Amino acid sequence: MAGLKISVIIPVLNEADTLPRLLPALTAHGDEILVVDGGSTDATAAVAQRFQVRLVKSPPSRAVQMNAGANAATGDLFWFLHADTILPSDWRSQLLNGVSDPAVVGGGFRVVIDAPGLRYRFLDAWGWLRTRIQRNFYGDQGIFVRREAFGSLNGFDSRSVVEDLDFSTRLSRLGRVLILSGQLKTSARRWQTHGFWRTVFYHSCLVLFKGAGPLWARKVPGRNQSAIAVVILAKAPVPGKVKTRLTPPLTPEQAAQLAEKLLRETTLLVQSLKGVRPVVAVDPPEGIDLVRRLLGSSIQFVPQTDGDLGKRLSEVFWQFFAVGSKGVMVLGADHPNLPREYLVQAQEALEKSDDPVVLGPTEDGGYYLIGLNRFHPELFEGIPWSTADVLRITQERAESIGLSVTLLPSWYDIDRPEDLSRHRHKMLK
Repeated sequence: MAGLKISVIIPVLNEADTLPRLLPALTAHGDEILVVDGGSTDATAAVAQRFQVRLVKSPPSRAVQMNAGANAATGDLFWFLHADTILPSDWRSQLLNGVSDPAVVGGGFRVVIDAPGLRYRFLDAWGWLRTRIQRNFYGDQGIFVRREAFGSLNGFDSRSVVEDLDFSTRLSRLGRVLILSGQLKTSARRWQTHGFWRTVFYHSCLVLFKGAGPLWARKVPGRNQSAIAVVILAKAPVPGKVKTRLTPPLTPEQAAQLAEKLLRETTLLVQSLKGVRPVVAVDPPEGIDLVRRLLGSSIQFVPQTDGDLGKRLSEVFWQFFAVGSKGVMVLGADHPNLPREYLVQAQEALEKSDDPVVLGPTEDGGYYLIGLNRFHPELFEGIPWSTADVLRITQERAESIGLSVTLLPSWYDIDRPEDLSRHRHKMLK
């Protein structure tokens, strides 16, 4: 197998910090290295050029990027790697030995998490056992596949929430797959960013139900968890902690009272919809008890995660698709008198379309609502939040990955002192 040409394909989005650790281990052997950039806003492209690897431009979406890399590759064997991977020194000989048997169509490596602690070692052991039993594997296991096998499977399915599990399952039906001894090391950043147990729960749902959510979650008495989840992002109305950009002219107490009024109004609006699952996502998490006392117990409350708006939005969609929601809509709690028919339009768009993005524009260039039928994390990555470009960039991002976009009528929010004057003017009309 000495003449076998390996094409290493690395999908990236803002990975300037991780690539310098990965690329030197790859370029030393003279194989074809393709870095497929999904629109990074950091120095990712410059790093790739510094290491003299092929830079391929692609719309953002891991499956789309990997397919774009495969289309550009010239090798006999495709090896798909995450940018945060640390390789074993004998990775090349493992690959070549693995595919020396013509019956082998592809496979992956054993992977370990690059973090200390018994809970991570438990995940390492469970991942090894799960792979042996189910014969499918995650993308961070370094999926490798012969060119002809990749073509016969038509690559990765960009419509799937779990494109790696989907592809490896189909690959195992095509021929013999191997799990090489590795070991690849993968970053622990997803567990550290989203929370250890929350990430374990989400991954378990994906593995067991391939993104459909656990069946027991759909049988909670009085709660249709497979319905469209309508999630209100809300801050606990604590004086001095909410609507701070309105103080002055408002006092901290008045700003908190306004936030409470808007939250009550938005909650009643969502609860008036038919066939949905109302949820309030509270920031900070310790404010849930306060918000529950204000709104009652007839609605579900969940904590918001840490991070910017993009991370919090991504977490909400991630969480509710994991438990089987057939659609998720997220809206803010600071849009007074938002017409009910706008939310009905959003609900209908999600129920009628296969994979839409529903956006409710705000007058300041953002959006008051976003709805999805599938999880597309790239819609929340690299967005300049709190600017007039949020809606435009989100719409362009959605269209670039082939999603249909439904725009609702525009509305406004109350976030700045000038918004108060505008609201009073609208009320006097």
